[in-house]
Amino acid sequence: MKLVKVLLPLAAVGLIMGTSSARDIDGFYGKVEQMPTAENPAWVIGGKTFKVDQRTKIEHRRDQKIGVGSCVKVDGDLDREGNFFISEIEQKRDNRCR
Repeated sequence: MKLVKVLLPLAAVGLIMGTSSARDIDGFYGKVEQMPTAENPAWVIGGKTFKVDQRTKIEHRRDQKIGVGSCVKVDGDLDREGNFFISEIEQKRDNRCR
């Protein structure tokens, strides 16, 4: 009986926390390995594949645009289903990706 008394409150906490709409993910730094194309809309950054949409904010430095080899920071959120959404890709100095 004691086990049930402990597990029920823990299950309730899990259900409450699981209902949040999104979870913020700390930034990921990496070099751009592949830019999106018409045939493949994915970005490959630091060995990871990311998809973006019209909501994604892309910030480059004043003196140059993001391209293959650029160091970037990726910020995003996990939705309730566990899918990663990129909210921002921001160009950074190369020393951040070493």
